[in-house]
Formats: sequence, structure tokens, C-alpha cells
Amino acid sequence: MQKALRALLTALGLLVVAIPIHAQTDDEEELLVIELSGFEVFSKSIKIVDGMTGKDYQGNHPIVLGFRREFDDILLKFHKRLVVGEYHMIKARKESIQPHIEELAALAASFGWEGFEVDGPHLTRETAIFQRMVNDPFFKIEKIIVWDARELARNGNALPNNKYAHNIRLNEETGKWERRVMTEWNVAYLRQNPNNGKVNTFHTYKEQGLNLDTNRGFHLIDRGLPADVPPNAFKEVGLDYPIVIDYAISVEEEIEKLKRDFVENLFYLYDPFSWVARGNTRFRSGFRRQLEEHIGKQRIKLSDRSWFDPLFAQFLDDIVTIKIWGADEIYEHRILSSIPKNKNQLGEDLDLLNWRKRENRSVSYDPSTKVNIPHVGFGGPGSARFIMIDAYRRYGDSFLSALRQRILNLEERADPRELILAAIEEVSGVPSDKYLPAATKAQRAELARFLPKD
Repeated sequence: MQKALRALLTALGLLVVAIPIHAQTDDEEELLVIELSGFEVFSKSIKIVDGMTGKDYQGNHPIVLGFRREFDDILLKFHKRLVVGEYHMIKARKESIQPHIEELAALAASFGWEGFEVDGPHLTRETAIFQRMVNDPFFKIEKIIVWDARELARNGNALPNNKYAHNIRLNEETGKWERRVMTEWNVAYLRQNPNNGKVNTFHTYKEQGLNLDTNRGFHLIDRGLPADVPPNAFKEVGLDYPIVIDYAISVEEEIEKLKRDFVENLFYLYDPFSWVARGNTRFRSGFRRQLEEHIGKQRIKLSDRSWFDPLFAQFLDDIVTIKIWGADEIYEHRILSSIPKNKNQLGEDLDLLNWRKRENRSVSYDPSTKVNIPHVGFGGPGSARFIMIDAYRRYGDSFLSALRQRILNLEERADPRELILAAIEEVSGVPSDKYLPAATKAQRAELARFLPKD
């Protein structure tokens, strides 16, 4: 189980303890809006269905009734917890944006590249999703589907011919029943084309599935969200939640297990912000692209600007990231970005959940491909990036000053590679042919710390 999930379970105490959102400080006044909206969407209207018959559950099993009594309260408190947590995350990110931009602008100006700006507004997609969650929670569990393990066994583990049976299966290897939740998240609204003024309907969707027993699943996005997506574009997401009654443990233990599993499942299923990016990569990029465009407009007496501009823009952005978030932020994000399945994975690993004959979901890569350390060296801008980081982490502003002096004092066109290597040799006192292998080894070791654990 991931660290964040363990922290959530600990913080919520399985959601039995009320969430303290009434005592706001001055800078948390916006949280009051959470209390302005009723959460009747999580009302007692959630139905209980017998999976075998497909009809309303008529039994009175204490496990089913005990879990149902606490179901609404769990979902309500989880939603509030998610809203409060997201509020703080967006708030922290917004507060870091302007200092990041100002620091970048100052660094660029110190090299003679003045006037760097980044136009807002920022985080428009996240803000739209957040407002939708606050005003009208759009994740709605409509039914609890009850499966009785004993009844299934008496039936030879044969499933009935109904729609609820599509989301349960017997794992032949483990001999245990597994459940899944499948959802489709739709976004649609009228959008004006900024180029020609025409109004068209924008529509996209995200198919999502999670194995509730392994917490492995997938999400596949048709196409990304425009920056101007409004809160009301997100349509309600309905789903059924199956449970299997297990007679191997006591009633009290089974109810607690169902509650614990439900919270773990919600942690992965109820993440509308994955429309933007998975939680482990969201909010983790700076303004390299905008800075590269700005540098590209400057008259600099260097050859091979297609190599220098992206490298130096990334380098200056990395300096600001190190100052604000620390160097580990760069290494971890680089590794996560190099894992193809990270963008499609839901939960603890990727599982496309092709349980039925006609299900053939696929991805354009081999999910089993081993993740390797990205190339580090003084070749392309992406690999030379880490040589620059190494020199900055070792020599700090001395390295930056050496680069600045050389760039500002250029009298004739120079090779950017030679210029950077000369600056490294000056501050390190080590020939570049000795420094580069040592820096490469050190940076590969830093990146290796964030490789997935087998």
C-alpha cells in the first residue's frame, strides 16, 4: 500500500472520527464553501441488490446491513476529506507559482535576457474540477451489489446471466472471488473556437476500472481537457460497488474489512484530478517551455541554439525547483515521467481488466518493460541536463557566475558545449574528461534511488 494511502487511513481512523473542517484560520476562509453545499447526493437512496437474482436484496445478513449503515457516512467524510486535501494542494501550488516565475525572470535577466513573463490564469483545469466537487459531488455510488460466497459455491461457482455478473470473477490461481468497478467519466460543453469564433461541442471521456481486491486498474483518456473547461462540463459518474460476503471470519471483522477495503478503493477510484495527471506527477513541472521560448528570442553569440536553448531553459528552471522543492523533486519526476504505464495506471499497478471475451483494451507499449535509468552524459539536452545539475549542486552560484561571465562577455560566436565545459573546469579545478564520468556516475545513482521497486 502506498505511503499516502496509509497516511489517509491513519488520519481518518477508517473515517469513524469526524473531520475537523469547522475551525478555519484566516487563510482558510475559502473552506467555508464546503459547508455551504448539501451532500444529499450521498443519501440513503443507495440500493442494495442481490447479485444472483439481479433484484432488490431481501435478506437481513448482519454483514450486509452493518456495512450499509456506515456506507453513506464513509463516502460523505471521504469526499469532504478529498475536497479539503485538494484545497490545500491547489493553494500551496498557486502560492509557489509567482515566486517561481519571479525567480526565473531574475535568473534570465542576470544573463541579459530581460522581460520574462508567464501569462495566467494558472491551474484552470484543477480549479474547475475542484469547484465541481464542492458545488455538486459528481461521483455517485448507486448500488451495492451483494454476492454470497456460500451461495456461489452451492451453484458450482457459476455466475448468473445478468449485468452484475460482469464485474465479478473467480481467480483460478488463488481460488478467490475478485470484484471490479468500471466507470466512464464524461466531459461535454459548448466551446468557442478562439481562432474563428465558432461555437462547437467539446466532448471527451475517460474509461476507468479498478480491481477492488488487488487495487490494480487502468484509466484511458480519449483526449485531454482544454484550459477553459468549466465546472459544469463534468457529468455525474455513477457506479455499482460489489461486495462478497465471506464466512471465514466473524461478522465484526468482516464489516471492518469491508470498510477498510472500501476506503482503499475510494482512494484510487475517486480521483477526478487524474484528468490532468496522476497524483504522483501533477503539479511537478515548472516553466521550462515558456523560458525556452523567451531565450529563443534573444540574440546570443552561440552556435547550435537548438541544443543550448532547451538545455539552459531547463537548467534555470531546475535551479528554481531545487530552491523551492529540493533536488529530489527533479529526480523522482524524471523517473516517473519515463514509465509509460504511469499515465494509464490506476491504483498500485496497471491492469486492463479484460475479463470478458469481447473486452480488448490495450495500450501502445509493453507494460512489463523494465524501467531503466535515463541516459546521463554531455550529449543531447535531456542527458546534459543532469551534468548541469551536478555542477550546480556541487558549486552553486560559483558555477552560475562562471556561466554568466562567459555568456555576457561573448565577442564572437562560440560553441555552447565548450563554453559550459570551460565553466565546469574553472569552478571544479578538474579537467572535463575527468569530471564528466564522475558526474555521470553520481547523477545515475541519484536517479536510481527512484526506480520502481520490484
